[in-house]
Amino acid sequence: MQTILSVGFLVCCFGVLFGFGITSIAGVLDTLVGVFGLSLSGQESLVAVLVIACFFGAVSASPWSRRYGRRPVMLLAGILAVAGYALILTEPDYWLLIGARIVLGFSVGLSSMVVPMYAAEVTPAERRGAVVALFQLAITAGILLAYTLSLLFVGRLSWAQILGCGLVPAVLALAASLRLPESPRWLAAQGQLKAALAVSRRLELEAEWPDIQAHAARATVARGAAMPWRQRLGQGSTLAVLMFCSLLFVLQNFSGIDAILYYAPHVFQSLGFAPDTAALAATFGLGLINCLATLVALAVVDSAGRRPLLIGGSAVMVIGLGAVVAASLFGWAWIGMIGLGLFIMAFAVSLGPMPYVLMSELFPTAIREQGIATASAVSWLFNAAIAFTFLSVAQWLGLAGTIGIFLLVCLASLVICWFFLPETRRVPLEAIEANVLAGRPLPALGRHEAETAARPPPLPATP
Repeated sequence: MQTILSVGFLVCCFGVLFGFGITSIAGVLDTLVGVFGLSLSGQESLVAVLVIACFFGAVSASPWSRRYGRRPVMLLAGILAVAGYALILTEPDYWLLIGARIVLGFSVGLSSMVVPMYAAEVTPAERRGAVVALFQLAITAGILLAYTLSLLFVGRLSWAQILGCGLVPAVLALAASLRLPESPRWLAAQGQLKAALAVSRRLELEAEWPDIQAHAARATVARGAAMPWRQRLGQGSTLAVLMFCSLLFVLQNFSGIDAILYYAPHVFQSLGFAPDTAALAATFGLGLINCLATLVALAVVDSAGRRPLLIGGSAVMVIGLGAVVAASLFGWAWIGMIGLGLFIMAFAVSLGPMPYVLMSELFPTAIREQGIATASAVSWLFNAAIAFTFLSVAQWLGLAGTIGIFLLVCLASLVICWFFLPETRRVPLEAIEANVLAGRPLPALGRHEAETAARPPPLPATP
């Protein structure tokens, strides 16, 4: 239990860094407009530059975590976060601020790929969903922290002091990375079975040691085969898994969540709320709903399952955004706020945490790093597209038209999850991998009975 708490603390620290890093700019954006004389496109650029750096961080995380391990990449992410926030606290000029946000974005991109993967690999199957989903909970806590600081301290503290508060979770994330060991599954894949066994005992994974040995056997075969990336994608259902996980992140970002989180004060002003305090208070309310609803997701992800949460959540998101469209058309400000709250609540139990959980579960060993990195990179690419264009598109189509597009995306999520989403609740990673390599269709990848027949013989026990 102590180990699970340590892993959970690590996940929380990096999740708070993620959430605070991507949304803290929202509360001080109006201040920065005055300080630096930013145009509409300048505001979008200042927001989006961090997200673009996240894309490159996620891409870089794959080869680095595969070659050097998960722990060194997490350490690098922590160091970069500390450096970025330390620079912001000096109240830099515009271009140094851009540079600091690039460093922070690269750090967030690294952690967005490697932390969920590490958490999935070092957590017992019966707790895996909750621990990985804890990453999304911590993201929402970071978002809430950013909104709270803006609501309480805009006008009292400088913009650099508000943004620089991210230094605290950055230091904690770095300390947590130093305390935990390397992933036993990565060690086993490198042929370091003695070290993998020792770490498995430390992490209380003895019950999964046969699966970890099987993982090592497959990794050894994969190394000997030296199979190219394209050929690995042709194995079983691997390509389908890559496409599905990437699509989940496309749906996640195009659902409208990023636009609402990055530009929440602007959205509330468009709905009719007064600028400054009223818009920030409404934004804080969304952050609170987001955090509380993610707590519910964390409690039920390993009991309710992935399918009910994603399918039901997508349906409620459609209803919530429908209310926002109506509110924007008819001037119903409070109906719009209720609709946004309903949307955020449903997102927090479905398209928020589930793509992270599923990508950490579905990719087979041979391409786990590349697969997760590709899905994460796709996420950041579309995230950047939203950050760069939302204000301009909303000015062109109006808030109702823009939210209407997001509504259609949520409807697509409902249909896609209904037909293609597998249920992976409490299924060992190695059993899921056996199903993927056997070529089972996506909805059948969570069938545990296939694992025994497909698993290679375990390796002899190490001393």
